[in-house]
Amino acid sequence: MAALKRNDPCPCGSGKKYKKCCLQKLNAKSRFDQKDYRDFNELLPKIFDYSKKFDDNIKPVYENRSSSFASMKPEDAKAFSQLMFHWMLFNWKDEEKQTVLEQFIKEHQTAYSNSFQKFLENWTSLEPRFFYVVHADKEYLSLKDMWKDTTQTIQKTPVSEAIEAGRYVTGYLYPTPDGLSLGSDALELPADMAEAFLEECRTAGIQKQKHFTKRFDSALQLLYLLVKYGKETPADYRKILQTLQLESRRSFTAASAALREYLAAENPRVTKPEAFAAILEYWAGKHLPHETPVSQKAVADKYGISSSTLSSRYKQFMNR
Repeated sequence: MAALKRNDPCPCGSGKKYKKCCLQKLNAKSRFDQKDYRDFNELLPKIFDYSKKFDDNIKPVYENRSSSFASMKPEDAKAFSQLMFHWMLFNWKDEEKQTVLEQFIKEHQTAYSNSFQKFLENWTSLEPRFFYVVHADKEYLSLKDMWKDTTQTIQKTPVSEAIEAGRYVTGYLYPTPDGLSLGSDALELPADMAEAFLEECRTAGIQKQKHFTKRFDSALQLLYLLVKYGKETPADYRKILQTLQLESRRSFTAASAALREYLAAENPRVTKPEAFAAILEYWAGKHLPHETPVSQKAVADKYGISSSTLSSRYKQFMNR
């Protein structure tokens, strides 16, 4: 694609010329001194090292949520696992209701200059993003946010130099001294896969950026299932989810991923969607930390099936 010229319409859609819009932002000079640059280069390694003190909390959750990626091609497994780990550092909250990143900044911010402390405030807003690449040339990328319907232009870096217009990207947009930048955790998706992923997210109750951030572990699982089993939606998938009566939207999204995997892998005969909805609610109570366990009888009565049916179906579900 031809390079952007100064008098071209800005690809962000503002209606302004490029030189009067995103180009000004890209050309803004960093106010960092040499120490600030050194602190920035050491920031991620220090966060990773700091996270080790939380291994007892993080490792079991991370291993549980990323174990399925082991069945992928090695390069895909590495990319998915890296993105999951970064989400656990930047967005997942432990019993203290704080992320690892928030706790790191709280403990270490006074060791940095005032300008770097202000810069770190931008890092507390890190969240996984989902972009459509509107424009790409040798120097710049223009990214349309699929949740917020806004567009911004960023400079290419070595990790993003091969990304082309018409593709999609999910990952983190990192604040750097020279502006926002995609990191090595960015997953590039072809259009058909990205469109299927967006539809899967919406079906599973992810409608906004805040949903995508809070439930990114389940969203990444949905993307994994699309890669493994294909983009075709299993029969009765949506019908079962319409029957499911979980109050927590977070639980609903996690149950959606579990159901999609079960239907795609086992192709069970679905004669009564209520039976499968009951399985999911009972499973959620036993396996999701934010759900309260409920007896088989209570769940069976709620969905109008027998306890024996729920028991036998649940065993099949767990043996998948």
